Amino acid sequence: MDENCGLARAVSIMGASLAIALYGAISTSEAAASSTQSSAFAEALISAERSPEITAAEDIYAPLLGSWNVEARDRTDDGTFKVTHGEWLFARTLEGRAVQDVWIAPSRPNRSADTTRVANRYGSSLRTFDPKARRWQVTWLNPVTGAFNVLFTHMEGKRIVQEGQLGDGQRIRWIFEEITPDSFHWTGESQQPDGSWRLDAEFFGRRRS
Repeated sequence: MDENCGLARAVSIMGASLAIALYGAISTSEAAASSTQSSAFAEALISAERSPEITAAEDIYAPLLGSWNVEARDRTDDGTFKVTHGEWLFARTLEGRAVQDVWIAPSRPNRSADTTRVANRYGSSLRTFDPKARRWQVTWLNPVTGAFNVLFTHMEGKRIVQEGQLGDGQRIRWIFEEITPDSFHWTGESQQPDGSWRLDAEFFGRRRS
């Protein structure tokens, strides 16, 4: 009787060990497949060079390519500004016909499940070049808050001005200015009923070394 119990226990242990090993093998296989899929997706999305359909003069977002540390200042309901530190990454995508970013604030090391949605961004802007209109169009989405905006770009001197409208028709404009190899200033403004523009947010970018 003891021998049978011992044998049954050994078989049970062997079965459990086999199940664990099998689960580990499946998990490893799934992880490898996921890694391969991610690599294939990134390879299809990211482009090393701009499309030849875009001239050097039209390549206005080129100075922003790369990774940046950003200090963000967002207007709150009481008129004060909330300061957040984030990261902004830009790359050419879609055969070089687009410049896409991932804008994260607070930055990844400082995010958690209970991070407030106020001034919270983990979204992306896709800037695509219209070959007929010869201008850039911008689509921004932030799944954290449900934000979705479409803007159109023009240059004012060295400033990249992106203009659009909110759902209620209010005009907005987002501007990249003071762009250097290592820094930039971004402002987000909304037009008020009297026609003036109010600063709603501003970002100060510093290129990562």
